[in-house]
Amino acid sequence: MHYPFDQLSGTERYHLITQTVIPRPIAWIMTKNEDSSFNLAPFSYFTSLSSDPALLVVSIGNKNPETLKDTKRNLLREKECVLHIPSGELVNQVNDSAANLIYGESEVSKTGLELTEFAPNLPRIKAAKVAFHCRLFDVHSLAGTHFEAVYLEIQNLHVEDELIQQKGDRTYVNSQSLNPLARLGGNDYALLGETMTIKRPD
Repeated sequence: MHYPFDQLSGTERYHLITQTVIPRPIAWIMTKNEDSSFNLAPFSYFTSLSSDPALLVVSIGNKNPETLKDTKRNLLREKECVLHIPSGELVNQVNDSAANLIYGESEVSKTGLELTEFAPNLPRIKAAKVAFHCRLFDVHSLAGTHFEAVYLEIQNLHVEDELIQQKGDRTYVNSQSLNPLARLGGNDYALLGETMTIKRPD
């Protein structure tokens, strides 16, 4: 099949993109609401961008043309977040945190997730094996859309000790032990599955 994108609606494009650009890592982002409760939401238009500066980028849309998503609203105000990489064991909580709640109703409380100390102003999800404390670096509005590319600069990284392998002066994070959750299209998620190691050419 051939799909000319200039003849498709935004919804049709979305479904085709999310079912072909796969698997996508999930940024499970926690921010502080105005009442100091915590918002938690998953985003899969997400990737790493650079290491110097250490930047991640997340594409965040709006609820509607007039209303920002809670994550974006909080990020623009507080200028920081904690971005978790969820493991497969947390799939139900990740999925539950995607529910449309009224602003100030905390997904953390609703999912029963335990928090633990991390950044000065923000905790992290205790069950998440990887968490980044990030500062808002920049926001790039995409002309003619309700999406914005949100650039996050990593300040601190938490990795569970069980994932760390040290070989000489090189640190390795065990991907199988992390068991990262990935997003597919529709209601589908994926786990890491088989991996392979191939030496890069000189």
